Parts: sequence; C-alpha cells; structure tokens
Amino acid sequence: MPLRNRIPTALLLFCCAALVAQNPTPAQKPAPKTAAPKDVQSPASPAQPPAPEYTDPCAAHAMTVDFDTCYADQFKLTDQDLNHLYRNTLLAFEADIADANKRGDQSQLSYDAVAIADLKAAQAAWIKYRDLHCTAAGQQLQGGSIQPIVVNKCMILVTRHRIDEMRAAYEIGGRNLE
Repeated sequence: MPLRNRIPTALLLFCCAALVAQNPTPAQKPAPKTAAPKDVQSPASPAQPPAPEYTDPCAAHAMTVDFDTCYADQFKLTDQDLNHLYRNTLLAFEADIADANKRGDQSQLSYDAVAIADLKAAQAAWIKYRDLHCTAAGQQLQGGSIQPIVVNKCMILVTRHRIDEMRAAYEIGGRNLE
C-alpha cells in the first residue's frame, strides 16, 4: 500500500489511541503509582524540582481541533517560553556584570562575558539543530497532509527539552529566571 494511503489510517489510529489513553475504561484503569523506596536517591537535584510532564493539548481535544493550527499555535507558545527564559538568562548575566563592575571584580567580569558569549553561541547552534532535526523528521512524510503536524510537534518537544536543559544549567544557586 502506498505511503499516502496509510497516512490517514495511521492518523486515525493515533487519534483513537490518544483518546483511549486519556479516558481509560474500567477494565483499562492504570495501575496505581507506588512510591519509590525512601533510600533511593531521586535523579533530580534537591534544589531543582522535576519538570512537569507535558500534556499534549491538541491530542487531548482530538475530536474538536484542527491539528495543523493547534500544533503551530502550541509551537509559537513554547517558542515564546524559550525566548523569555533565554532573555532572562542573559539579563541575569548582565546584572552579574553590573554588580562585578561596582565591586571592580575583573575575574567575575571576564567570567560573565565568556558565559554570555557561550550561551549565545550555544543557542544559535541549538536553533540550527532543532530546525534541521525537525525538518528531517517531517521529510519522511513530505507532501503528506500530516507533515506539518509532525514538524510542529517535533519543534514543540525539542523546544520543551531545551527549556528544561536551560533551567537545569542556569537556575543554580537560587537564581530564578522567571
């Protein structure tokens, strides 16, 4: 069967699976979560709460949304969140530079200047990676109606991961980047 004929079937199965996963029947109720033993260390640092799980709002309303528009809108929101965090991280380093200037701390000035340059370089490289990665993910469905959905969903998930990475790297020592 050609790929184009399988895509609507795959989309239908995906939507049905998403609905079933979110609304289990009595026979499908998930097993209750058990607490981890108290002597096992959590991988998250004590100062860093674990990232909240992502709930896909488009899949949650599969019967009432236009997936193309929904995922494009969700990506815009996620990208705004990342840009807000990135700006706040730069502002935090700039505040550190202002403080170091007041104290005449040349070591701190040098450190923060390098940190800003490294953050900007990392962000530029990451954006290039995200765009190439998600384009490649959508390439397998080129010309299909599901391609923009796959690309936008990829962009959302990769961007959310970057937000988590930035928080873990830069929200240290009590720094809040909100």
